[in-house]
Amino acid sequence: MEALRILSAEHRSMWRLLEALDLLRGRIVTGGERPDADLLGLMLDFLDTYIARVHQPKEEDCLYRVLRERAAVALPILDELQAEHRRGPELLAGLRAALLRVSRDFPAGRDEFAERLGAYVHHAQEHIKKEEGRLMPAARHILKQADWQEIDRGCFDPQHPLYGEAAQAEFRALWTRIVNLAPDPIGLGMRREETVPEFETGEGAAALLEIDRLDSHYGRIQALAGVSVRILPGRLVALVGANGAGKTTLLRTISGVQRASAGTVLFQGRDITRLHAEARVRAGICQVPEGRQMFGPLSVEDNLRLGGYTRAKDEVAEDLERMYAMFPVLRQKHRQAAGTLSGGQQQMLAIARALMGRPKLLLLDEPSMGLAPLLVEEIFNAIGELRRRGMTIFLVEQNAYAALSVADYGYVLETGHTVLSGPGRELLDNEQVKQAYLGM
Repeated sequence: MEALRILSAEHRSMWRLLEALDLLRGRIVTGGERPDADLLGLMLDFLDTYIARVHQPKEEDCLYRVLRERAAVALPILDELQAEHRRGPELLAGLRAALLRVSRDFPAGRDEFAERLGAYVHHAQEHIKKEEGRLMPAARHILKQADWQEIDRGCFDPQHPLYGEAAQAEFRALWTRIVNLAPDPIGLGMRREETVPEFETGEGAAALLEIDRLDSHYGRIQALAGVSVRILPGRLVALVGANGAGKTTLLRTISGVQRASAGTVLFQGRDITRLHAEARVRAGICQVPEGRQMFGPLSVEDNLRLGGYTRAKDEVAEDLERMYAMFPVLRQKHRQAAGTLSGGQQQMLAIARALMGRPKLLLLDEPSMGLAPLLVEEIFNAIGELRRRGMTIFLVEQNAYAALSVADYGYVLETGHTVLSGPGRELLDNEQVKQAYLGM
């Protein structure tokens, strides 16, 4: 049933964008703001093309088609959903026309645009709820394994011209542009974007980091007990677990901030268990801490320079440009005090500050904490892009679904013990993980 997971993930992305649109609608209605035609046009473009090119073809050509062939009982809901598919572009066309009118004649047309935007958001959200709440459970009950194999094959074609890898990359880039332009706190609130630099890849068979039977204590309280983790170069490994499970303690122990009571930490084959934190940074381990932990009174640029304190001055200047290219909102805010940035902007700065150290291993501690849904997705897009560019990442995240969805491999931590491990996709299917962390 991999197809259902893909379709549900697409539903979540669209839902986040719909929530952002509804927040913008609220600002127009209650705050009297003039609609940002460029931003709203981009958001509508994304939904329009994403639904038409990526989402609906998989639904109608794969899932709907097989359901019609196998189960007549499913026909009423399929007819209803396909009628809504046809209705969506009609609502969107009326919404675009209203956006054009209000952009030209503001404040005339504001109420009409807000009403049409609300109607479109409601239509799309109700459609998603209907598919998730009625169609998908019925499909799980009705269809057999051979049916799912046929559906999965249709949803998994990386070369497909409509929803293959090339199309997905286009939509990730458009999503980033929307997040950059959306106002704070919905997005990053910047005016433009630039290109993203490349990272060297680090694929290899030997483990970059190997933790063996690690213990750590806070006084008499044992926080970690016999934890073992192995991370290969170029991989994204996720660590999930409940609050208090020891996730942050493990990262602090890897980075040398927290002392290990027993066990070993090997980095590039070298025992660093007793190595000081500063030496670990110089060795190539950089951490993005929970809560960002900016140097608030210092400027954005000074925070970035502090991240590169182990580097030569000419290299720091070069990498500043790399960070500004990767996170263009930081160039726009480079003279601003870091403490005045929004949460999403601070998270981008925290990641960029760690990257200034040119890490061989990037430790990310709860990067999505406290962020708006649109920004959460962009953070995970950025993490996925770092992974595609060869960065080795150890990700600690309470949002288990998001973390395991992007991870090559995952570990589940409970009360200081690793209780499960395996490929990220396999852990998503694990019943224990579903019940404890995914709310399923």
